[in-house]
Amino acid sequence: MKSVKWFYVGAMAIALGMLTFATVACHDDDDDPKPAEGEVIETPKPVVEYYIMGTVTSGGKAMNGVKVKVGSKNYTTDSNGKFSVTESATGTYSIEASSNGYLSQKTSVVIADNAENRSVVTVALALTKESPKETVSITAAEETKVEDKSESNLAIEEPGEVAPEEVVEDKPLVKVELAIPAGAIEATGENAEIVKDGKVDISVTTFVPAPEEVTTEVKAEEVNKDIPKSIPLAAAKFEPSGLQFAKKVTISIPNPIPGITFADADMILTYQNPDTGEWGDAKDNQGNVIKNISSTTEGGAVTAYTADVDHFSAYAIENKVYSKISNETVTTTILGQASRDNSENAKAVTGIELKYKEKSGWDYDKNDAALVAEVKSQLGAGASAEDTKTVNAMVAFMKTRMFSLMGSVSGITETERVYNTVNVNGYTTMSYTCYAKARTTTLTANVKFNGQNKTVSITATRYTGTDHQYKTVTYNPTHSGGKGGSI
Repeated sequence: MKSVKWFYVGAMAIALGMLTFATVACHDDDDDPKPAEGEVIETPKPVVEYYIMGTVTSGGKAMNGVKVKVGSKNYTTDSNGKFSVTESATGTYSIEASSNGYLSQKTSVVIADNAENRSVVTVALALTKESPKETVSITAAEETKVEDKSESNLAIEEPGEVAPEEVVEDKPLVKVELAIPAGAIEATGENAEIVKDGKVDISVTTFVPAPEEVTTEVKAEEVNKDIPKSIPLAAAKFEPSGLQFAKKVTISIPNPIPGITFADADMILTYQNPDTGEWGDAKDNQGNVIKNISSTTEGGAVTAYTADVDHFSAYAIENKVYSKISNETVTTTILGQASRDNSENAKAVTGIELKYKEKSGWDYDKNDAALVAEVKSQLGAGASAEDTKTVNAMVAFMKTRMFSLMGSVSGITETERVYNTVNVNGYTTMSYTCYAKARTTTLTANVKFNGQNKTVSITATRYTGTDHQYKTVTYNPTHSGGKGGSI
């Protein structure tokens, strides 16, 4: 009995001790100071900006100090021929580059309404030195030929003679020539103010037309589809503009790809409106569309393409190619990263710059050697000197077509930019990663080689903008877990 009594006494003592401990423990918790609230300093939204990166060249070489007008603003190219424009609004921006003694160039850049923040557009304008004028007598008894003698075009080599790695994308493949038959020029009507003393000064300047428009937008219905595009084999400015002929004069260009012919249906003659700079169907003095592009053959091979016109302006002999543009994708290429762990501090950390190296421009998916091998395989060309010349010329043709499609020369430019200046609040972690965005463009041309129809295609990747992934997680210092946020 005594032992049972002492058992109950001991149990009661233990229970009393535990109650006392719990009471003291709770009392001690209540006396501890509460953690300070995490400091909150709001981070502003990133500034909305769009970028236009431009280049001005002549004969493939950068032009320093060229005046460029973008919208209502004026810019000047640097020693690398480059100019950079930052805009805060979407819309269409006209671009014009001019330099004394050169043919001016106009184009426009469209930043579509659905363009994402920090979208970038690259554009190139190739200026050509005006060809010196040649005096032509209206009483000449024989046909008069006028050649392009522009200083910018003196180094243009024969088709197929340029190694693929030496191709200049913003330089003409061939030069344009003009043939004026005897008795074609009369000093009457609209010519009365142009012809002086029975003579007229005439010039022919071959040039690479500026892209009519460069845009951030690819129409949904055109994505991953072959879209026909007409691109000049050669274009030329004929002066004096407005000169009319009683007999048609002949514009001619050498075949830019020896051994290759194009389908007649793929060849057209276009005309540049001198007032608007826009290109459209070439028409004669009666308003009829000039549809015929003729080919000159020698030994069964096409050596030249010709077209007849009855007045002067700028004309282009064009052929059809096809462009297929992919969906825009976020690549795995990281352009910038930053992080900050402020999870154990109540005070916010301020003024953290999130920097990234923007990639702009485009480049081929294969190097020159691989491009040559691909084109050679697609043509089914052999190892002979003639076939090698054809392959080299075909690569040059495809590269200059890609320039026209892309609106700029190949090459990737890196530009350091600041996405935002952020604050990391108390008890918060921050992480930031910037990825490049890109599209691929596949260029396809249908040609005839050795009497057989062939399809030649090459692909390039263009950087179109950036994808910014910014994340914050705020923790409760008295509990595990947190809540996240992003800009």
